[in-house]
Amino acid sequence: MNSRLQYSVLLILLLTLSFTACKKDPSIKGKEFVEREVLVDVLVDIHLMDGVTQDRRFGRKYDVDSIDILTPILDKHLVTRQMFDTTMYVYSRNPVLLDQVYNDVLIKLNVMLDENNKEDPASIPESSEKPQ
Repeated sequence: MNSRLQYSVLLILLLTLSFTACKKDPSIKGKEFVEREVLVDVLVDIHLMDGVTQDRRFGRKYDVDSIDILTPILDKHLVTRQMFDTTMYVYSRNPVLLDQVYNDVLIKLNVMLDENNKEDPASIPESSEKPQ
């Protein structure tokens, strides 16, 4: 009888531990972090600006480095450099969450590209055109 009780207690303990382990919240929250939606918008803007600054014409016209470009983007979204750095540090330690954020970034960038292509069909790169 005693071993049956021990077995039952052990089983309940294991079930409780397994259920509590599955309820872990897969998000990064707190005042010191950038909210996920805002982070996605910041990263979209960073990648758009990176594309602009990689253009040879931009480099010849403006003498700007990447830090000068990041500050206005962070200011636009009301994010401090410390919040951004802390958030990116924590996300880099959680690759699954970072991958989810970057999936959202890619979706937004692709939507922007599709909207741009609808407005200006001539802007579609030749490599993406279908052969006739």
